[in-house]
Order: sequence, then structure tokens, then C-alpha cells
Amino acid sequence: MLEGIITALGTLLIVIAVLFAAWWVTRKIAGSGQFGGRSRYMKIIDRMPVAQDRFLVLVRLGEKVYLLGVASSEITFLAEMEGEPDPLQESEQTAPVPMDFRELMKKLGRKNNGR
Repeated sequence: MLEGIITALGTLLIVIAVLFAAWWVTRKIAGSGQFGGRSRYMKIIDRMPVAQDRFLVLVRLGEKVYLLGVASSEITFLAEMEGEPDPLQESEQTAPVPMDFRELMKKLGRKNNGR
């Protein structure tokens, strides 16, 4: 009986030690910037999703700004600019137009009925 309790406590201590070590190593790696952290030469200015797993990204490298298309399997160079672009005013930003639920259901009903 006592041996079983000691074995269980020993196992519990080992599991806690492994979890603590994993947490500590993760904090050290994240803090060092080794994996996707900060860069001294590049900065992501803005990122806009255009589809699932696809983004447009503005990256500043020195005095130039690059527009990149980023997908899950590739990065495509799209354009190069001198200097940072001016931010859009709130009236210029595109926002999704809310659709009336009743109208949406009518459209879906027409598609299902073949109309």
C-alpha cells in the first residue's frame, strides 16, 4: 500500500517537472525571438485577410515597402513602394454590408427550389 502511494507521488512529481520544463523552454524560445519574433530589419506594417489561409501583407524593409500575397503554401511578391502608404480614413475602409436575414433566406430558398 505504502509503495503504491510513493510510486504515484513520484510519478506525479515527474509529470509536474516535465510540464514545468516545457513551460520554461517555451518562454525562453518565445522571448528570444528565435521563431517568428521581432526583426531588426523588417516590420510587418499591415495584414489583411482575403480568403481562408490567404492574406495581403505590407512589409517594410529599410525605406521600401513591399506588398506580398501570402497563402499557406507560398508567398508571392505583388508590388514595391517607396515609403509607407497613408492610412485609410474610416470612410474609405471597406466594411461588409449587412444582409437582411429574410432576404438571405429567400435567396437560399430559390436556389434549393431551382428558381
